[in-house]
Amino acid sequence: MAERTVSVVINTYNRAESLALTLSALAQLDYPHFEVVVVNGPSTDDTEALLATYSDRIKIGRCDDRNLSESRNIGIKLAAGDIVAFIDDDAYPDPGWLTAIVNGYDWEEGAVGGPVFGHTGFWYQVWSSRADRFGNAWDDFPPMANMTELLAFPGSEQFVYTIGTNSSFRRDRLVEIGGFDEEFRYYLDETDVCRRIVDAGWLVRSLDSGFVYHKFLASDIRDKPGITKDWFQVLKSRAYFGLKHGLPYAGEEEVGRQMDGFVTRIRAEIQANIKEGHFGTDVLTKFDQDVKEATALARERYASGEDRTRPKEWFTPPEPFKPFPILRPAGEKLHLCFLSQEYPPVAVNGIGRVISFLAEGLAAEGHVVRVITKGEGHPRVDLEHGVWVHRIPTRGFDRPGDLSCPQHIWEHSSTVFEELCRMDEIRPIDIVQAPNWDSEGVATLVSRRFPLVVGLYTPLKTVLGVDPVMRKHQEAGDPMLNQLVELERITYQEANGFLACGPAVVEEIEQAYDVTFDRSRLGFVPHGLPDLLDDYSGPLPAADTGPLKLLFVGRLEARKGIDIILDTVVELTARGVAVELTVVGDDTLPGPGGKTYRAAFESRHRDLRNRVRFVGRIDDTGLVENYARCDVFVAPSRFESFGLMLIEAMMFSKPVVCADAGGMREIVEHGETGFRVSTEDVKAWADTLETLARDPALRTTIGEAGRRLYETRFSVPAMAAGAEAFYRSLTP
Repeated sequence: MAERTVSVVINTYNRAESLALTLSALAQLDYPHFEVVVVNGPSTDDTEALLATYSDRIKIGRCDDRNLSESRNIGIKLAAGDIVAFIDDDAYPDPGWLTAIVNGYDWEEGAVGGPVFGHTGFWYQVWSSRADRFGNAWDDFPPMANMTELLAFPGSEQFVYTIGTNSSFRRDRLVEIGGFDEEFRYYLDETDVCRRIVDAGWLVRSLDSGFVYHKFLASDIRDKPGITKDWFQVLKSRAYFGLKHGLPYAGEEEVGRQMDGFVTRIRAEIQANIKEGHFGTDVLTKFDQDVKEATALARERYASGEDRTRPKEWFTPPEPFKPFPILRPAGEKLHLCFLSQEYPPVAVNGIGRVISFLAEGLAAEGHVVRVITKGEGHPRVDLEHGVWVHRIPTRGFDRPGDLSCPQHIWEHSSTVFEELCRMDEIRPIDIVQAPNWDSEGVATLVSRRFPLVVGLYTPLKTVLGVDPVMRKHQEAGDPMLNQLVELERITYQEANGFLACGPAVVEEIEQAYDVTFDRSRLGFVPHGLPDLLDDYSGPLPAADTGPLKLLFVGRLEARKGIDIILDTVVELTARGVAVELTVVGDDTLPGPGGKTYRAAFESRHRDLRNRVRFVGRIDDTGLVENYARCDVFVAPSRFESFGLMLIEAMMFSKPVVCADAGGMREIVEHGETGFRVSTEDVKAWADTLETLARDPALRTTIGEAGRRLYETRFSVPAMAAGAEAFYRSLTP
C-alpha cells in the first residue's frame, strides 16, 4: 500500500521571522511524504521575500482578505496530499508530528489532531479538546480517558475537535463538506469543520502523540499569550456557531442563554486583566459595544441563509504534489541530548561554546538534538538554530546517602535527568553527553537509563594545580573541591563513552586521576567553530603600520597565563620593541594576591597603561574587530584541553604564538601555522614576538597557513561528522 501523502498548510500574516522558523522545523520531520503550502495574507513585512527563497520547494497562495477560513480554503485548493494538515505560523512541530498524524488515520477518520504545547514549550496548551453545539469548549488532559470513541456519532451533543495549530483532515472529506465556512473569519473555524465531519458520519480522532509547539506570538488581537484585547470576531463567531449548530436542536432561548453565559465569562476575564494592569478600561468599553454589534451581525448573516462554504468543483483539480525535502530519513537520525550549564544567547565560556556549535552542527545534519541547560523562573523549550533548547530551573532533590556529591550539583543533575526522562517518553534517546566539568551528568550516570558520553575538557585537578586561588581554597579544606574531584574520577571509570578533542587532555586526566580509559570507548574529534566572518556585516578594521599589535582572549586567571604575557610586554618595551596588547576577557577575577591582574599590573606599570588595553568581556562584533585589528594572537595558557581562541585567530589569517602545553600542541604546527613557546620562559616569548615584529612577511605567511588549516580541519561540519561516527560506534 502506498504511503499517504500530506499537504502541510500554513496560513500567515506579517510573521516572516516566525514563519522562517516554522519552515525550517518542517525540514526536521521524520515523515518524508509531504508538501508545504503557504498562503500569505496581505502582509506588509518581509514574508514575500522569505517565500521567494522557498519557491522551488513549496506552493505559494495568497489571500487578500484577513479571513482565516478563506485562507485555509485556498490552501486546500492548492493541496494535492491525501491529508491536509494545518499548523500556525507561530508554531513548529515535533519531528515525529506527521508520522503520528498519518498513523492516526484508518478507514473511518475524517480528522486527526494531537497535543499542543503552549508558549513555554513545556506546559501543554491542550492535550485534547471537545465542544458542544453552542461553541462551549473544554480542554482535557491525561489521565482523563480519551473521548474520541465516546463522542463520535452524528447529532452528539458534544464532540471532539482538533485545535487549529495541530489539525488535519482527509482532503476528500474536506472537499465533500465544502471546506471551511468563511463566515468564521477567526475562531471556531476548525471546530465548525469537525462538527460537520462528525454529523456526516466520520470520526474525529484525538491522539496522545504528534506534538506541536505553539508560541502564541503577539498579534492585532493579543499582546501576549492568553491575553486577548480585541474580541469582536470571537464574539461574532461564537454567536454564529450557536445559531448554526445549536438552534436546530435547542431553540432560540437556549442559544441566547448560552451566549449570555459566554459574554459574562469573557467580561470577567477582561476585568481581571484590567486589574492586573495588562490594559486599560477602554478594552472593556469596546467589548461591551462589540457584544451588541457582533451578535447583531451574526444573526444577520445566519438569517441570510447564505452558504459560505465552497462547492466541490472549486477545489479541483489541485496542483501536482510538490515534495518538501527533509534533512534526513527517520531511520538515519540519532536523538542526542547535550547537558550544559551555559548556553547562548547568554555569555558562555569554552565548554558552552563547543557544545552549542556541536549541537547546531549535528542538527544541521538532520539529527534530533536537544540541549538541557539551566533556566530561570519557569521551564522553557524552544527551537533555536535547529536545536531543541530546554531551559529548566533547578528543583530540589534528595541526595543518595551513599554518594558524596555537593547538594547543588546533585539537584541540577537530577533536574536534568528528570527532563531527559520526559523527553525519552516522546522519543527514545540514543546518547546523552555531559561535560566532565562539575560532573553534571552524575544523576544520569547513576541511573544507568541512558548511554552517557562524557566530553573531556580541562579537568578540575589540573586547574587546581595551576590556579593559586583555587588551590588555596583546597588547601584550606574546602570539602566541595575534593568531592568534585572524586565525582570526576567516578565518571571517568563508569561512563559509557568519552569524547576528547585530542590525546593531550586524555593523557592529562589519566595521569592526574590515575585512571586508564578503555580505548574502545574513547573518541577523538577536534573542536570546530563557525567562521566568525560569515555573520559580520560591517567593514573590517585594517591593521596599521604602527606598533606590533598583540591580542589576548580569555579569562584573566593563572591558568590562562595572563601574567606571562603582561611580563612579556614589559620585556619587549625594555628592549625598545614597539608593542601594544589588547586584553579581552573577564578582568574582575582576583589574582593570587587578592587584586585582579589588571589592577596589579596598572599599579606596578603606570608607564605602560597606553601600551596595554583591558576591554573586559565584549560581544561577537567587538571580538571580530579585535581579531581583524591585531597583528599576532597570543595564548600563554599553562594548560588548554584544546584552545578555541587559536582557531578563531586562524580564521582571520593571524599568526599565533602559544604555550607549548596541552591540546595547543595539537593545533599549532611550530613554524608553520604559528609558534609554540615554553610556558614560563618570558625571554623566549619576547624573542619570538620580536622576530614577528621585525618580519611582516613572515606574519603573513604563517597567518595564511593557519587559515588553510582552519578550513580543512576545524570547521563545524567536520566536528559534527566525527562526533556522529563516534556516537554510532556506541549504539547498537
